[in-house]
Amino acid sequence: MKKRIVSLLLTLVMVLSLVPMSVFAADNHDGQVHVIVENTTYPEAEGAPWEGTLVEEWIDLNEDSTMMGCVVEALEKNGCEQTGAENNYISSIEGLGEFDGGSMSGWMGTLNDWFTNFGFGEFTVAKGTLCAGDEIRIMYTRTVEDLGGSWNNSDTRLKALTFSTGKLAPKFS
Repeated sequence: MKKRIVSLLLTLVMVLSLVPMSVFAADNHDGQVHVIVENTTYPEAEGAPWEGTLVEEWIDLNEDSTMMGCVVEALEKNGCEQTGAENNYISSIEGLGEFDGGSMSGWMGTLNDWFTNFGFGEFTVAKGTLCAGDEIRIMYTRTVEDLGGSWNNSDTRLKALTFSTGKLAPKFS
């Protein structure tokens, strides 16, 4: 009897191993970008109206999508108010505005962990600068350096590169 049960269990395991694991995936984010809005630099204890992650949302893309449009849609989807997006510059989100945390404070954003060098409205699906799977992170800063950026360093040389598999092409020195 034990052998029969073990055989049935092994057969079941073998059959289940043939089913693609993507069938069991709960979240499929094809055609979407991930938008995160957060304040990790200005605590409520020092006067901020809120702190932490305010929004973490997946937003559907279409041909007209822009980085700014995705941020606004994520905020609206979560019942949050913002000021300035219509002018391509967010000055306030849910009552936390530029200069509230000091003379250098305000909202900055990254696209795939890269501080954008243009306004959020310039990154679009149509131009190919906004794609499914991208991560948009909007962060409150008090000094820019508190987010890992710097106004004083224009050195864009790659300091290090590591990878675990594959072949790097073209050759990198």
